[in-house]
Amino acid sequence: MIVAGEASGDKHAARLVESLKKREDVRVIGIGGDEMKAAGVELIHHVSEMSVMGFSDIILKIPFFRRVRQDLVASLEKEKPSAVILVDYPGFNLRFAEVAKKKGIRVIYFISPQIWAWGMKRIKKIRRAVDLMLTIFKFEEEMYRREGIDAHFVGHPLLDELEVFRTSDIERFRKASSLQPDARLLALFPGSRMQEVVRLLPTMLETAEYLRDELSSRGIPLGVAVACAPGIDKRVYGEIAGRSGLNVIFTSEADLLMSAAQGGLIKSGTSTLEAVLHDLPIVVAYKTSWLNYLLGRLLIKLDSISLVNIVAGRKIVEEFVQDDFTPKRAGAKLIEIFTRAEFVEDLMRKYADLKEKLGDKGASDRAAELVLKAM
Repeated sequence: MIVAGEASGDKHAARLVESLKKREDVRVIGIGGDEMKAAGVELIHHVSEMSVMGFSDIILKIPFFRRVRQDLVASLEKEKPSAVILVDYPGFNLRFAEVAKKKGIRVIYFISPQIWAWGMKRIKKIRRAVDLMLTIFKFEEEMYRREGIDAHFVGHPLLDELEVFRTSDIERFRKASSLQPDARLLALFPGSRMQEVVRLLPTMLETAEYLRDELSSRGIPLGVAVACAPGIDKRVYGEIAGRSGLNVIFTSEADLLMSAAQGGLIKSGTSTLEAVLHDLPIVVAYKTSWLNYLLGRLLIKLDSISLVNIVAGRKIVEEFVQDDFTPKRAGAKLIEIFTRAEFVEDLMRKYADLKEKLGDKGASDRAAELVLKAM
């Protein structure tokens, strides 16, 4: 049984299932999305049902999560899987880990809970309920082992999922987007959830307008493209962009956009690491409700919000959160990206150092070998 509660988890879990099936004849059930289904997972619930954002949304969905947990428990009792593999999504998965462990089933965690962000209060629960921890960052392996947990660093699955594009692919994208031959391209990534898009995209577009005007005064034309998340109707993006003074390109080819753009304004999350792998210079932004923000400030034990800065252990990219995220402030940093070659060169050197910390390709294969040994 594999349980992934978010779109990124669905992608990573699908690669793991494919690696497992290459090695053994395994049947897999669980919670996931379209990619896990395509990899052969029999879905009990779809990942789209599990999406939440912020503490208030979680509270409202508590009855639903209880029903999902009951469905999983029923499947445990009926199907008696050899192991349960939990993929990220700790609020739900750690509770389910305890249930599975009490039923005598091996519990493996792939993409570990970010206890380095939330504090170590969950460590006793993890030690009690998780038999094997598979981490995607080296520092996590060391941290868990110090706490007496069997942990192994397998590398980051993004390295396996990274798509490399040819110059012809980028030229095709620019031509299809009707970009001027000499135009620079700004990529906007407002997130994969509706709440994120509604809250972040308007300010992102205002920032793009500010940048366009500043670059125009220097004779530099700018194109603006928005990465559209699967599951969100493109009309949502169109309605928000229609209130701006921009001619916006909409695309679902997020990886290609990262390769084609010269700069990005990105919501904090895994996409910031993807940008690093594509050598896209970025500015990171985040904005949520004030209730969620204040609760987060109380609970989260980090100074940075972006994985780029957290994994690097230092400030590499600029971050703008809540009221600090304004068109002028974020735009000023983007101007540096689009006009100062030495700034971008220095950033690329820092990106290169960060990439080394992500390990080598083959995370899914290494994880699959460890899972099969544990079973």
